[in-house]
Amino acid sequence: MKDIKNHKHIVFCGDNMNALGLIRSLGEKDLNPIVVNYVPHPYLINHSKYAKIFYQMESPEAALDFIKEKWGNELEKPFIYTMDEYTTMLLNQHYDDLINKFYFFNCGKAGALTYYQDKKNLCDLAEQCGIPQPKGEVLKKGELPKTLRYPVLTKVTLSIKGAWKDDVFICQNEEELKKAYKRIKADELLVQEYIEKKNELCIDGFSINGGEYTFFSYTSEYIRMSKQSFGNYMRFIPYENQEVKDKLAEILKRTHYTGLFDAECLIGKDGELYFLEINFRNSAWGYAYTYGGINLPYYWAKCTIEGPDGMKDCHYRKEPFTAMAELADLSSIAHMSDVSYRTWFHQFRECDCPYYYNPNDKKPFYNAMWYKVKTAVKHKVLSLFGKYKYSEHNL
Repeated sequence: MKDIKNHKHIVFCGDNMNALGLIRSLGEKDLNPIVVNYVPHPYLINHSKYAKIFYQMESPEAALDFIKEKWGNELEKPFIYTMDEYTTMLLNQHYDDLINKFYFFNCGKAGALTYYQDKKNLCDLAEQCGIPQPKGEVLKKGELPKTLRYPVLTKVTLSIKGAWKDDVFICQNEEELKKAYKRIKADELLVQEYIEKKNELCIDGFSINGGEYTFFSYTSEYIRMSKQSFGNYMRFIPYENQEVKDKLAEILKRTHYTGLFDAECLIGKDGELYFLEINFRNSAWGYAYTYGGINLPYYWAKCTIEGPDGMKDCHYRKEPFTAMAELADLSSIAHMSDVSYRTWFHQFRECDCPYYYNPNDKKPFYNAMWYKVKTAVKHKVLSLFGKYKYSEHNL
């Protein structure tokens, strides 16, 4: 039987929590991740003890050229792991050049994944597979909905367009939508009727052989969240709804997707389930699954080589556990009147799986904290300096 340790494992990434979790996941299985970073001046992932092989590139395109040249003729095909929509799309644009040389996330042919990264195309497919979507229209910036009722929610059609999450607005009426358009960066938007949510249903997993086999792990429930976005403090539980899993598996099969994914649905106040999106990449919450016994990058690689039998040694936690993106969560509670800093610190101490702090890999957490402090001080100084120059100019 082939051993995935004979293959190289390349983490094609920026410098963020998502990449850190994947590097740790591979490192904890002694897979010696090769990190190819394309963000200048990294402060996080390069401090992980698992990032022993680290290459710094000036752009995603340069990083991909480097990967192809350096590892394009290995005896055993290397695995490439991506963290964001752009790099995943970039690999798929080079599908024909890469498919015989690497294992990577793809939809079976060049350009196919880009089609399904469009939220409207994917939502329509989900509806065909039995999961309804909120009513929506694709509009050019400035256009008003023709059939939708207010309130509405704006979002980019593709995550690499516009300002991504900063282009999300809840608009109660036409006037608020017109105001939002003045701040929105994207030229095209998916505008949907806003559904007040009870929670979100997020399930990570992987598929192999073009979606012929799909594995689903836990689902995450947000302990706190805003109206516009998910939260940073969550509870993970095994997901047992086979009907929903079958529908999601059918979506992935129809896209012919192979790779890690993050499926997101909205649970309305009425208890109804609405499809939001599938992210064809590693999830920001990925390391929590590793903590829970389901190391998704490892098992995707293992099942790619061994087939579904690769899951035989998977032993996951049956009891719920908590996870927290602690740096983002600490920032978010400044706007929450019902969560004190004392309460937050207690929750952080009791949290099962922080995303930054790891007792076996501490340096990224402390370096991230130092970076945040330096950045905050720098912004404060520049702000004060700017005010001084402004008042001097008006004397």
